[in-house]
Amino acid sequence: MNKKLLDKFLNHQASIQDIEALKSDPETAEFISLSEQATDLKYEGFQEQQNWRAINNHISGISKQPINSQNKNLRARLIKLNPTPQVFLRVAALLIMALGTYFFLSPNNTTLITPEGIHQSWTLPDGSEISLNAESKANYDPESWNNDRVIELEGEAFFDVRKGSTFSVKTNSGVVTVLGTEFNIKVRDHQFFVHCFEGLVKVQTQDTTLMLPAGSGMKLDHGLLSQELVSIGAKPDWIHGESSFNNTPLLEVLHEIGRQYAISIRYNPEFSSLIETSMFSGSFTHNDLNIALKSVCQPYDLNFERSENEVRIFRD
Repeated sequence: MNKKLLDKFLNHQASIQDIEALKSDPETAEFISLSEQATDLKYEGFQEQQNWRAINNHISGISKQPINSQNKNLRARLIKLNPTPQVFLRVAALLIMALGTYFFLSPNNTTLITPEGIHQSWTLPDGSEISLNAESKANYDPESWNNDRVIELEGEAFFDVRKGSTFSVKTNSGVVTVLGTEFNIKVRDHQFFVHCFEGLVKVQTQDTTLMLPAGSGMKLDHGLLSQELVSIGAKPDWIHGESSFNNTPLLEVLHEIGRQYAISIRYNPEFSSLIETSMFSGSFTHNDLNIALKSVCQPYDLNFERSENEVRIFRD
């Protein structure tokens, strides 16, 4: 399966040639067929009961279509499904993906997902906006949103909170509570970053509570807490298609390249010490992999070679 082409298709970036390539691949052909079947399925706002009925009716409609060479396998799979709530959840999730948006519905939860190489933005029920960086996930309960606005986050997200709205963002490293603000949260491995660009946020970790006004940030890196400065009214660099670093381990920077371009990065064992101990300050673009790799590798006299889904780092 060509995951990169599939991601482009789901993000409405695939060309006609890309779509034809997906149709010719047995692993993705039925998925594309399902997407075409789902083009008349309408999703409007957060009207979950109506949307659930629409999905249910659409599944029933597909199962009643005459068998032909294009939909024979798809119909067979749908007819054989035991129509339990769990089955409808899985089929509904697949149909929503076929519409080109990365979110999944259940009766009590909405989950937003971005895979490697993809950024995406959504509007929350109160009109606030959430933007997810590559390989991130957020979920919330829309039914209880008016009374208990809580978002669970894995990865990195930028929030533009509607004036007068307040909610909390829970991560495995701490809780961020906001009131009418713009801020960015990053949770990767043993790191927890919060940067406030507008308004005020409260950050609660296991050991401390901080109030961060606009222009300030905090960094919890492997248990070490430090405070940082950010530009008031700005947005994180990744929103503008760039990843920036300040005295960051080179290994983490290479991991971020892999995340942004949906590729695997390999290096020879003899360079392990260099890559795992060197620190990097600078940035790389999200728009050109060659330029990104040069920006990171050249300061250390490292070279690279690319294959379709992999980059090998080496030194001549």
